[in-house]
Amino acid sequence: MTARPPLGSASGLWILALSIAVSACCVAPPRGEDLLAVGFRTPEQAFRTFQTAIRADDPGAELRCLSAGFIAENKLSELIFREFWERYTSENPFLRKGITDAVIEAPAEIRRGSARLRAVSHGRRIEIAFVREDFCEAWEGGVRRVDEAAPFPDRSGVHAGPDGTRWMFGQMPVAEGVATDRITELRVGREWKIDGFEMLEEEGGPGKPPETAP
Repeated sequence: MTARPPLGSASGLWILALSIAVSACCVAPPRGEDLLAVGFRTPEQAFRTFQTAIRADDPGAELRCLSAGFIAENKLSELIFREFWERYTSENPFLRKGITDAVIEAPAEIRRGSARLRAVSHGRRIEIAFVREDFCEAWEGGVRRVDEAAPFPDRSGVHAGPDGTRWMFGQMPVAEGVATDRITELRVGREWKIDGFEMLEEEGGPGKPPETAP
């Protein structure tokens, strides 16, 4: 297991957002290209996916952006997250815009299974911590039949063919009763998830929004 960076907590996330001074509370809905670009292949993509989820007002998608450790530590569920988020966004109308307007400052610093990324929002710097999580899934149409957090090396390998060709494969256990001939998709991989937030020093003073937003 990769050690999780000691950055923030669930309550720290909301305190962070509240401390971002913004000039308006309107949040633009996600664009079509934003929805098509969601994913967790890089820390940058994971953060932009979180911004898209907030713009779409989808607590389930927002929760999907957080690491398993973050969720377990703060005892989060989709229902709890939805109630918490709705209460805070109604009480603090600037909260959502502070996150969605953040612009990534530089490429993420990646070290083994963790990463850190800096973004700027309305004159304030945010540092976001990420962890890389391994997973495997089996789908039957739109139904996920296998969902396992397993080390990537345990679920993948390389086979050498007689002609010297190397074949990479993924494997996963399937419970008895699952019709393997009806499985339509196998996924074995690694994803970057948000593991914490921290507010850094002001950048150029509060109040001035960035010229462009992701």
